[in-house]
Order: sequence, then structure tokens, then C-alpha cells
Amino acid sequence: MAPSFVYDTNKPFMKRFFIIFPIFLLVFLGVNMPQSIAQKITTKQETPKNNIKKVELSVSGMTCQKGCADGIDKKLNMTYGIVRSKTNFEKGKSVVSYDPSLITVAEIIKVIKDKGYEAKQR
Repeated sequence: MAPSFVYDTNKPFMKRFFIIFPIFLLVFLGVNMPQSIAQKITTKQETPKNNIKKVELSVSGMTCQKGCADGIDKKLNMTYGIVRSKTNFEKGKSVVSYDPSLITVAEIIKVIKDKGYEAKQR
């Protein structure tokens, strides 16, 4: 007799699996991921070109370009109200384009400090 690879959905484990696993997928994929994607989309769409300001910040505590400066850029670029961020490890500075009606310079500095670095306006 050949082994059967068909799952019996009447067994208690399989019933629970087919009920819980799809719910888990919906919660994990449906709630967490679209929020960050929606933030990026709304940041780019809601910011008119004439409201954009640039601020230059001195950033200290970085040890490399890849992990530190690029990590700061990634976090800033995901922040609502920031249009673009470019951080340079060698110069110890970050140039951030932002919409002042959505975010302040103090909030931008707080995002950098939350990443573990010191920042101040130049």
C-alpha cells in the first residue's frame, strides 16, 4: 500500500492550522508592511515642490559609510515629511530635504539621535 500525502482536514491539528495560519499571514503581511510603504508613498505625493526646505546637520558618532551613514539615510527617508536625505560619513554631515509643514528640524534631529548618533544644525 502506497503512503498517502493527502492531509486529512478533519484532524484537530490540521483544522487549527488551516484556520490560524491564514489569519497569521493577514495580520503579519496586511498590517505591518503596507504601513511603511504607505508612509513612503504619502511622503512623496503630499509634498509640493515649493514647500521643500533643506537643512544641513552635523552628525557625530558614525564609524563607517555603509552601516552608519546609510542607516541614518534609510531611517530618515522612511520618516513622514522628509523628501530626501544624504548623509556623508567622511564629512560628518547630513543634508535633509523636508517639508516644514509636516516635520521640524528638531524632529529630524530626534530621529538621528534615536538611531544612536549626535546631531545638530550647522
